[in-house]
Amino acid sequence: MKKAIGTLLWLAGHIVNGLALFGAVVYLFGTVVWMHAPLAGVLLAGAPMLLAPLALAWLCRRIGRRWRDGLPALPASRRKRGLLGGLAVATAGVLAMLARTGVNEYKCSIDPSRTAATHAAETRKNGFELVCESALARYDVGLLPKLIATRKLAFTPVDLSRTPFAQLESLGSRAETVVGVRSRLYRGFRLPDGHRLILFEQDMSADGSTSWRDPKDEPERVNGHPARLSVMEDPTGKAVSLLSWMEGRRDYQLWVDANVARVPLRQQLFALAASIPQAVPACPNEPPPRSARLGADGQPVEEPMPQVLTSAQMDAMFDRSKRPCK
Repeated sequence: MKKAIGTLLWLAGHIVNGLALFGAVVYLFGTVVWMHAPLAGVLLAGAPMLLAPLALAWLCRRIGRRWRDGLPALPASRRKRGLLGGLAVATAGVLAMLARTGVNEYKCSIDPSRTAATHAAETRKNGFELVCESALARYDVGLLPKLIATRKLAFTPVDLSRTPFAQLESLGSRAETVVGVRSRLYRGFRLPDGHRLILFEQDMSADGSTSWRDPKDEPERVNGHPARLSVMEDPTGKAVSLLSWMEGRRDYQLWVDANVARVPLRQQLFALAASIPQAVPACPNEPPPRSARLGADGQPVEEPMPQVLTSAQMDAMFDRSKRPCK
């Protein structure tokens, strides 16, 4: 019986080991490649999550192998027993910490007191939205050197050389593709007070995409264009203040890692946004997109797919790089 349990433990150790490594690869791909999180930060945050199951797998394999071979679970050496016990305690502690983080995130996401009405009232009262920790993860963008990030862009980014951005410390850039077209660009800056600032722009004339924004949600103005200011803060105090607007076919987002309801950065954020010059679209002669048709709920209604498509329309739909500008 003891040998059978040992064999099962040994096999379980190998299974946990493989699943942990597979999960680590998926996590790295999702956070670094898809969400553009900084690699160093992902490794630091992910190391405890990976080391705990790897240590658990090692313990299962070691104890299982010894039981399978008819040996005691613990070695005879007092020093080795102490090291093994310390590893077991550390692994249990890390697993408990991860479980606590997961439980807190789950409680935050299903909090019954946070109904739509109470959440909206709380946001109006505080001047910012209280969100879960995971909601701010997408704003922690990993940046690369400018020459690498801006290679083969499908559009010309706005020139910031004659704006207040030029006086800020540059942290790098990162490009992003939309259906195979590099039409998005993130640029990072460091404010004099140490806060991190990110400017995002997307040339929708380059990739052919469209966007609809509810005018009721855009009470602010940036150079006369409707804009929206979203201020978010999680229970730990980490915050993001996001200013977004559209100018023609250029979509802009400017955010800082601070709560402008608490930190006096609102005026500076709007001043930086207003200093951005007019963009030159990649496809200045593209046919204007159709106006959104709203349904009874006030949301845009998707247009039905045409029954017949030409070869040029097929190319434009599935390979946006072949989409004609004119």
